[in-house]
Amino acid sequence: MADKMKDVVVIGGGVVGTSILRKLSYYDLDIALVEKQPDVCEGSSKANSGIVHTGFDAPPNTVEAEALKRSRELWPQLVEDLKIPFIPCGAVMIATSEEEKEIIEKKYIPNAEANGVEVSWISREEILEMNPAVTDKVIGGLLIEGESICDPFTATRSHAELAALNGAEIYLGAGVVNIEKCSEGLKLILEDGKEIMTRYAVNAAGLYSDQIARLIGDESFTITPRKGQFLLTEERVEISQVILPVPTPKSKGTLVSPVAFGGFLLGPTAEDQEDKTDFSTTEEGLEKVLAGCEKLVPGSREYESIRQFAGLRAVCSTGDYVIRPSEADKRLVHAAGIRSTGLSASPGIAELVAEQLQSVGLELIEKEDALYETPNLFDDSEEDQTGEIVCLCRSITRGEIENALKSPLPPTTIDGIKRRTGATLGDCQGNCCIPKILEIMEEHGVSSDRPLKGLQKSYLTVGRGNN
Repeated sequence: MADKMKDVVVIGGGVVGTSILRKLSYYDLDIALVEKQPDVCEGSSKANSGIVHTGFDAPPNTVEAEALKRSRELWPQLVEDLKIPFIPCGAVMIATSEEEKEIIEKKYIPNAEANGVEVSWISREEILEMNPAVTDKVIGGLLIEGESICDPFTATRSHAELAALNGAEIYLGAGVVNIEKCSEGLKLILEDGKEIMTRYAVNAAGLYSDQIARLIGDESFTITPRKGQFLLTEERVEISQVILPVPTPKSKGTLVSPVAFGGFLLGPTAEDQEDKTDFSTTEEGLEKVLAGCEKLVPGSREYESIRQFAGLRAVCSTGDYVIRPSEADKRLVHAAGIRSTGLSASPGIAELVAEQLQSVGLELIEKEDALYETPNLFDDSEEDQTGEIVCLCRSITRGEIENALKSPLPPTTIDGIKRRTGATLGDCQGNCCIPKILEIMEEHGVSSDRPLKGLQKSYLTVGRGNN
């Protein structure tokens, strides 16, 4: 049996889906989100550069450019309201030859102007003063002051938590396996057999958004995964900005960037593949990262890496974002084809989706008691801030982990704890602290019989011992 009819159900718990859910939670609607994995932020949103792009290089007059333009205006308030770690460091695109300088002058400066983004050419000396680690072959570069970095984990989770506080329901471990068209709405059938009736649905399923479209007979676009491999170091890199290469036709190239939660990121690669579940790193791929980054920062190969990881970006057959009602049934609105700029564009995408839903009949009436800011849910009492250190690498306390477990969207996995507290992000990558974290999780009602690291079936143990 299906529950009470929802007004809107968002399919997908990445930064795009949760941002849409947050936006809709400001209105007098009965809404929900369904996510296949055990937590939000388990797809592309967890494995990216964390850069908030201005859209200076987005193709003008595209849906993507429009979403990025809106987002530039929305990010400052969202950072404050959702308490997202955010560093407005700026970026510089490095030119090491007259040919690269000409590409910047003839392509990227006019493109930025067309998109309303302020950029300027700066000298070799200015670049090296701000970023001593950059190659001495630099002849100048394009300064994009509006580029920033943020914590994508906090951004995704905070959207979801605020929506939950505004009354949205969030179903985790709840993949959609079928959609039935009914006269009164759409029936979503989940992996566990649960049925959810809704007047409208939003397809924000990332890499799987084409498969969701197929469930209602929509074959208007396809999604191909593009792998990006990264290296993370906690060694000091003498840069203060995001260091960008001059892009290729296929990729923005490998970059070197500060990370909002500490350390520096090198990457990504751009490897087209068919498998939407292959997040593996390879020796060849990581070598491409180092080879690319050392052209910008010669010391890149010498930095000790504490972690290597890969993310998959959604490459859409249309060449642009797909934000519109489905051709098969207008009650399903797509927020699909969201490529590497998804984090940056997510606030603008949420606005565009809300407008699309209005265009097909959804009435948006603002709630009188809606929350627009994530409240401080935990006080500074000794009980909440116990000094027991659980994660030695990051100095994360028991109190911080317990607060995460008492949040509006409590974690049920080790990676969920990591994304809320920073535990396991340090040098040992959780080898020392995971047993204690599991113990605390069990104390708070999260069973540790077969604990998950993150994704479905990512079991940390084969079962509980008998002694």
